[in-house]
Amino acid sequence: MNMIRLFFVAAGLLASASVEAAVRISIDLSKQRLTAMRGGETVVWKISSGRPGYETPAGHYSVMRMEADHHSDEYEQAPMPYAIFFSPRGLAIHGTFERGLGSPRSHGCVRLAIGNAQKLFQWVEEEGGASIDIVGGTQSADRGFREEPPGVERVERRRPARRMRPAEPDYPEYVPDQAYRWY
Repeated sequence: MNMIRLFFVAAGLLASASVEAAVRISIDLSKQRLTAMRGGETVVWKISSGRPGYETPAGHYSVMRMEADHHSDEYEQAPMPYAIFFSPRGLAIHGTFERGLGSPRSHGCVRLAIGNAQKLFQWVEEEGGASIDIVGGTQSADRGFREEPPGVERVERRRPARRMRPAEPDYPEYVPDQAYRWY
């Protein structure tokens, strides 16, 4: 009986050791930050998540597949280097060449600076997987981040129209060989 108990204790320790070794990724949409933990190392990076109409869904995910040199079939072969896919919708954590990290700008993916995406990809590859937790609110086009209570629909406000400069007066074209009348 003690041998069976010892076997289950050992199996439990091995299972918990493998869980501790995995990468834990936490994404806070309201702060536009990704925190990754591996062993005793923790990193925090700026991200760009889904913009209004393409919000990144909150929830608990695991890695579905990984591609170091992925190009999007949906968005004209846009580069998605070091892609870590976490959603059946095709959403991924990936590197970007775009500016604007720190605010929602994507079509639902989570964008990182290329060097950070490469490091995260390497960690997940070495550890054989990761847990991904996405929390936080969404951001409207001209307001701060917020979460709406259940059953309340978010209303997007339109930005005021930009004022146009008055048109320049339409002067006749100057032709050097013509005589001009001066009044």
